[in-house]
Amino acid sequence: MSRIDLRGVYWLALLGGLTACSGKVALRYRPRRDGVHHYVLTMRYGREDARIVSAAPRHSQVWTVYYTQFGRFTDLRGSGSEVGLQVDSSQLQSTEDAPDLSPMNGQTISAFFDGRGQLLRTEPDSFQGLTPEMVLRLQAMAAAAAPAFPEARVAAGDQWTMTARAPLEEFDMSGWDFPELQLRATLNAIREAVNDRIAEVGIDGSLPVQDTRVTTSLGTLSARSSGNVIGQYKFSLPRGVMISEELSGTETLVTDAPMVGRDTLLSRLVTQTTIRLQ
Repeated sequence: MSRIDLRGVYWLALLGGLTACSGKVALRYRPRRDGVHHYVLTMRYGREDARIVSAAPRHSQVWTVYYTQFGRFTDLRGSGSEVGLQVDSSQLQSTEDAPDLSPMNGQTISAFFDGRGQLLRTEPDSFQGLTPEMVLRLQAMAAAAAPAFPEARVAAGDQWTMTARAPLEEFDMSGWDFPELQLRATLNAIREAVNDRIAEVGIDGSLPVQDTRVTTSLGTLSARSSGNVIGQYKFSLPRGVMISEELSGTETLVTDAPMVGRDTLLSRLVTQTTIRLQ
């Protein structure tokens, strides 16, 4: 090999090394079309009300849903993907009467994503025989199937804004749908494992402030709700599959009514959602 060729090899190697050292990676959602993965979804929901709001001040639920995710379609050019999610079994622990969850078993919801993992839509629009709360759990499975990655390449410490339908309960869930939130995502690390590369991403954000009115034993009072969201997820880049996701949201409802005092707490909601690959 000539001296010129050796120099060319040297500069190519140096350039490759500099690129690798930059640590920038393109995060994309490319699930395998033949991929079959088993998950467990746990949603813990707790509400505390002031005595003037409810005679029963505390209410809690724990939903546990085992389900299977299977790939249906992935455009190799990266324009989008479709996955199906089927409920294998479900159970509910509640401080109130729990409904029969057997109609959920075997139900399937389809989720459609763009190339960055942004949820575009779910199908079908309605499920016969399911209560709105059951449908919410199906939507939670779909919302957690993929992350919302950024357009640009990122390195550890970089942040971006993601729009996500967060599986969180709200005081006023009009239409029985999860809120679509603007959240801040931070790439905490890219972990190298055996035959795997795992993106670890932190999430945080705020729930929109909303004015409302609440019926109490003192009459109807004006109130204001606000809250925050925090969580993290781990995603396998080569396998195109979510490994785990943890999301916690807290929403409070306060009133400034003169008869009860400034910023009096009326209600507090806490939702903790965990999804893990089995």
